[in-house]
Amino acid sequence: MSLILSRTYPDDPIQANREHFWRVTSEGVYIGSIVHQAWQQSAVWHWTIQVHDPSPDLGKQGVAQTRDDAMKQFRSAWDAYRHWLGDERWLQWIRHMELVNARAGKGRY
Repeated sequence: MSLILSRTYPDDPIQANREHFWRVTSEGVYIGSIVHQAWQQSAVWHWTIQVHDPSPDLGKQGVAQTRDDAMKQFRSAWDAYRHWLGDERWLQWIRHMELVNARAGKGRY
């Protein structure tokens, strides 16, 4: 299953916003983010899987020194999480996100 990394704010006039905020999608569905936290004393990249389904001790967030490392960590965590999630709950997440996107398009969120 491929993961797509795209800019969260591609049209933002502030270059840092374009470079530091990334969204991750799978099968066209939003599943998480990778964000550069430059405000910390030691700037790091934080990644989070944001599929909201409880998981038994599977890491859904982490910190890395580079964006490439954050992407690798995200991929590894996603593969484990997606396997645990299974097809039925994955399809439920897809339907949920379709509903969220439809409501957002109508100004309901």
